[in-house]
Amino acid sequence: MAGLAAGAWATPSPWGWLWLLVPLVVAASLLLCWRFGVWGVVTPVALQVGSMLASGPANPWLWWVPVTALSGAWMGLREEGGGPGSGHRAWMLLPLLVLAAALPWTPGYPTLVSRMQSMLDEGSRQRVEMLRQMGYDGERLQTAQHLGEESDALVRRALPFALPSLMFLWVAMLVTAGRVIAGRAAAWIRWPPLSDHPFANWRLPDGALWLFLAGLGLVLLGRPELMPTAWTLLAVPGIGFCLQGVAVVESLLLARGVPHAIIALTLLFVFVMALPVFLMTSACLGLSDVWLDFRRLESDVEAEPS
Repeated sequence: MAGLAAGAWATPSPWGWLWLLVPLVVAASLLLCWRFGVWGVVTPVALQVGSMLASGPANPWLWWVPVTALSGAWMGLREEGGGPGSGHRAWMLLPLLVLAAALPWTPGYPTLVSRMQSMLDEGSRQRVEMLRQMGYDGERLQTAQHLGEESDALVRRALPFALPSLMFLWVAMLVTAGRVIAGRAAAWIRWPPLSDHPFANWRLPDGALWLFLAGLGLVLLGRPELMPTAWTLLAVPGIGFCLQGVAVVESLLLARGVPHAIIALTLLFVFVMALPVFLMTSACLGLSDVWLDFRRLESDVEAEPS
């Protein structure tokens, strides 16, 4: 909670409130649906109606509160019977992805992009001032400033297309924090612990593949007005398949007795040293796992008599 409060303090208002509101409503929705079943869905519905009555539909930052509550309710409804697997739990963030993909079509999106660009400009000025304080001057300062300007220009061009995906990742992190809070609350009231499946079992449902293909198709259309939505539908499932590829590698290494620590250090080293190749390779491996299901094949081979 202290970390969430620090994030709320560092984030401009009103978006900073999401650091606190999202984890709390996710935890409440998860626990209520876990306890009362479908009646707990009243929570996200009430939040949706209340937010619309309180501020109207012109405040997109507030839309994330009922949508994340819906994801928390979905998790709570599936918690009985061992709970969902890690990949299926990620699929329960689908309402967030839908909102992120629709965000570029909202009236306030250009204003949001402008505010983000203004924050980048302010950060650039602070970076130049910090370099001066560190003793940079003359040609050395000009070179560093030129490199920073080139990087900032690239970020400005990519920001309108990448912002929905970045928003999704940020809010997904807050949903995860809400699930952690729900687990602590369940332990405090002496409920059973929340389900916790190993990352090596991560496998996305087939619906994620259709979202990925839809994003790819929109990108290939090349319509400028569709690009923010297209890249969101392409990038977010792509990250999920990248994680699935990593889970396949971890599962195969664990099956051969490699310790968790060695696996983590090896993957971290490859990630740092070959980031683009690592992402592309793991995403391709995750996509191929949709059809081949490497972990099932491995178990079938081990089960065959020698």
